[in-house]
Amino acid sequence: MTRAKSHPPAIPNLLTGLVDPRLEGARCAGRSPLFDAELDGETAEARSARLAWARTECTRCPVQGLCRTAAHEQDHPLGMWGGKVHGLPGRPGRKDTPAA
Repeated sequence: MTRAKSHPPAIPNLLTGLVDPRLEGARCAGRSPLFDAELDGETAEARSARLAWARTECTRCPVQGLCRTAAHEQDHPLGMWGGKVHGLPGRPGRKDTPAA
């Protein structure tokens, strides 16, 4: 009687789980630091100029609407998503409060 060879279970590619296929073709692909909410050592003026540039890129992006949808699905989105910046330092996050 021969034994079947034992193979370890397949380990999922962890990076695959981080990629949203809806965002394929995004203008920010491969340049994500330029779309971050803030960068270490960056002045307020430099951040403002960088995010203005990023917003312009987003307005020309073919997946802008899907990107906004993906941002709304995140617990705490940070940086530029679909032309809107999330998580800027010194700005309170959006709080969903019931109407009074």
